[in-house]
Amino acid sequence: MDITFKTPEGRFNYRVAGLLIHEDKLLIMQDENQPYYYVPGGRVMLHEKSEDAIKREIREELSIDVNVKRMLWANENFFVEDTLKEKFHEICFFYLLELKDEEIVVDHGEEFVVNENGKIHTYYWKRLEELKDINVYPPFLKEKIKELPLHVEHIIET
Repeated sequence: MDITFKTPEGRFNYRVAGLLIHEDKLLIMQDENQPYYYVPGGRVMLHEKSEDAIKREIREELSIDVNVKRMLWANENFFVEDTLKEKFHEICFFYLLELKDEEIVVDHGEEFVVNENGKIHTYYWKRLEELKDINVYPPFLKEKIKELPLHVEHIIET
């Protein structure tokens, strides 16, 4: 069971996200009919370690296995989702990931589409300097991606 619940005041999510960086490019994704991009990941399940959750989510979304290098950020995020206009309170752990092999880069190229149980996701390898010019969530990524922390940083966005 995913750790998410809806109340009359909005939705709570406990989420993980993974940064895959290859040759100075970050893998980001965009859902069909969405105006923004984000890094792959998903909700943590009850009784699941967050590190296990990011490995599972990447395997489910991209059919690849990754190594977790380290946690980068613990993010408390309070936002209204662009399309649904739903209020969110989200806790997200961002992990720096490492490809176990370069199969996804070789097989898929710079842009590829994945159908995950009827949901269409388009993935892009974007140069890190390109991120400043596109609508990426959460917004702190645009600045923080330039210099990844050696120790976990706590970031609150409202």
